[in-house]
Amino acid sequence: MNMSRITGTLMMLVIAATACVREPKVTYDEIEHRSLKAWIEKYHPELMENYQEDGGYYVKILEEGDGVNIVTGKDVWVWFDFTARDLQGNIHETRSADVALQLATYSNYAHYVPAVRFSGKDSHTLMEGTYLATYNPLKIGGNENYQVSEGTKLRLYLPSSVTKTTTDTSDGGYEGQFEADKNRPMIVDMTIYGHVENPVEYEGERVESFAKNTFGLCEEHKVVEEENSTEKSSLRRHTTRTDEESDEEQKMTNEEAVREFYDGRWHQPVDTLEHLLVNYTYNPEKSIDFAGSMAGLAEKYPNQALYTAGKIYNDSSDLESRINAALIARFGKGATTEEEYIELDSLRTQPMANVWYIGRFLDGFIFDTNIDEVKEIIYGEVRAKGEALTFNTRDISENSYILAWNYSIPTLRYGQWASILTVSTYGYGIAGKVGSHTTTTNYDDSYYDYANYYNYMNYMNNYYGYGYGGMYNNGYYGHNPYYYGYNQFPSSGSVTTTTTTSTEIPAYSPLLFQIYVTKP
Repeated sequence: MNMSRITGTLMMLVIAATACVREPKVTYDEIEHRSLKAWIEKYHPELMENYQEDGGYYVKILEEGDGVNIVTGKDVWVWFDFTARDLQGNIHETRSADVALQLATYSNYAHYVPAVRFSGKDSHTLMEGTYLATYNPLKIGGNENYQVSEGTKLRLYLPSSVTKTTTDTSDGGYEGQFEADKNRPMIVDMTIYGHVENPVEYEGERVESFAKNTFGLCEEHKVVEEENSTEKSSLRRHTTRTDEESDEEQKMTNEEAVREFYDGRWHQPVDTLEHLLVNYTYNPEKSIDFAGSMAGLAEKYPNQALYTAGKIYNDSSDLESRINAALIARFGKGATTEEEYIELDSLRTQPMANVWYIGRFLDGFIFDTNIDEVKEIIYGEVRAKGEALTFNTRDISENSYILAWNYSIPTLRYGQWASILTVSTYGYGIAGKVGSHTTTTNYDDSYYDYANYYNYMNYMNNYYGYGYGGMYNNGYYGHNPYYYGYNQFPSSGSVTTTTTTSTEIPAYSPLLFQIYVTKP
């Protein structure tokens, strides 16, 4: 057989076999992990031995923790700060007020305090990468079982596969100058400040400490309930009016309630609901000592001092006095004597009540209000005019407010100031509330008339061609087409843009409300 023919046949078979071999597929995750590895090798080769198999990320220990209060491997709620950036150093999220100020992204609507997230074996609410670094033992150099504790500061180099979060992230003031690119690695600086194994107990302790260190806490009703269960809900009986009560009976009830519950201390509006408290004699003349309210918990929760208010509070020593003066100027002091309280009508005498309020965290930070004078002081602007909230006093199930209001407000009186103190159970729930920015643009009818006409003219020109359309526009109607004129746009008054911002309410956040109620 001709050898050249044999060789040619073999070459054809080899080519055919080679053509059948498919190129190996490489996933995006694999490509990204290789790229991140190459980046670490080039810029931080010392971290190659700190590679974490679970998650494919790298860790640098910036500061050691106390080594005592261990977080690793525990089912706990963790308090931590973090700043996230891309590999070029562009910051897209931070909890630090100082960093936000440097980036010119600081917002008076944001409460710059450590985040609170759950880290546990079966579930978590942290970003996946930060959770892995918090819960799993880390490989740091020759130590295969490095444990994170309170005070530990980490720098994490994370692939995009572990930068996802199990909950909605807040865009209510924690953003940086840049948005996070999808499918890109991320660098996260993370500082562990503390942890709580029982957040319900922790909240209750914060509320009781706040009450005792401000106006004092009435605990007699707890004793009465334990010793004599027939006395339950006495406060509701004393401060609400039933349809069967005569005017004289109502007056006697008022006098009894004033003697029992208007003593200046915090009281339970419903004695079966612990850690829901009302101060019935609060008014804007009485300044609340937010700074000293956490005394007594410093040893058990040493990092509570980190939960400080935003920069506007730190820079304005007279802020509270300005707010109180504005409240008194608009609403007055309310009732201040026993005689005045007795004369006030119960909310049950009317089907509705108007509610004006200021919502705060226990460090004094205002997260919401419908009082424009307060908005101007806090935010330096009034983005949306505040209106009184309507409260149904006869059927609280018709209200769409938090449980603390539904249980507390019916026990108030028209023309009265009061303060409500509550745990998250009766507030926004244990999950809290995500902060956000919302911008809405509205146009008046003249704009829509113009827009519709403009669309019609474009359609006509496309359909008939430039020649006929041009003659139609500029010939028959002249250079300014009929009513709308040449390139006539709506006046500046035709467009209304409204921006609303809501402050993030972290999980397990006790809240305080300053309330003023009036008749509709």
